[in-house]
Amino acid sequence: MNAPEKNNWDRRYDQEDYFYGHEPNHFVGPEVGKLPVGRGLFLAEGEGRNAVHAARLGHSVTALDNSWVGQQKAQKLAQEQGTSLDYRLCDLVADPWDMRDFDFVVLCFAHLPPELMGHVHAQAVESLRPGGRLIHCSFAKSQFGRKSGGPPRLDWLHDLGTVQQQYAGVEFDRAVEHEVELNEAAGHRGLAMVIEISGTKKTG
Repeated sequence: MNAPEKNNWDRRYDQEDYFYGHEPNHFVGPEVGKLPVGRGLFLAEGEGRNAVHAARLGHSVTALDNSWVGQQKAQKLAQEQGTSLDYRLCDLVADPWDMRDFDFVVLCFAHLPPELMGHVHAQAVESLRPGGRLIHCSFAKSQFGRKSGGPPRLDWLHDLGTVQQQYAGVEFDRAVEHEVELNEAAGHRGLAMVIEISGTKKTG
């Protein structure tokens, strides 16, 4: 299979090292580790560190991202760690991804233009079965100006209250904005202001 024309994320990932490392995110990893084995959907999954972690725990994993290079590196990482995942090339905005009945959905540092982000968050909830788990980690607006990671545009960073509203139909057991120390290879390093959300899709 010939590689398609590279997009911005392909160019970022097009190196031997993994831009955000091999290990799962500080919040996503432990949250996934609490779940019974099931079906997980990972959105904007990049080089696959979180999805591969879930697959190693026995989950059936589907990952979506528009980076061909990210897909190749994720599959390589999965093979090296003795597991596999279904990684589909998909633009979360331009392409249809009408997927349903997942036991959990993960969004880790998925930042899009603000006029599009709400639709993606709503679709994430639609992808969950009733009682399914939502796991979200992103950069807060208070991260703006820091060099530890995240988009360099204030409007692409997240507001906790707005994100909670966009996840209508989820009962939250954690929804916080706080400072953490990130150590995610070259991509995210240092003190950062993040939003962490976990919750369950309501059954009624």
